[in-house]
Amino acid sequence: MKKCVISMQSYTHAAKAQKLLSGRGIEAALRRNEQSTEGCGYSLVISIDCDTVAKILNDYSIPFIRLRNEVK
Repeated sequence: MKKCVISMQSYTHAAKAQKLLSGRGIEAALRRNEQSTEGCGYSLVISIDCDTVAKILNDYSIPFIRLRNEVK
């Protein structure tokens, strides 16, 4: 099963994205990255394809650093 990991610019953006996705029935786990070189070190882990998530976040102008699909 695929999962999408989204590196966020700040905790605030990560929390906003999590709330937005939750309102659409998409479960997103917020996690703190240890020793991250990308911003504040927060990511969202979601069990759907990154393309779907990117469209939603872009539609609501929630910035992110990068998306990557992973296999569970």
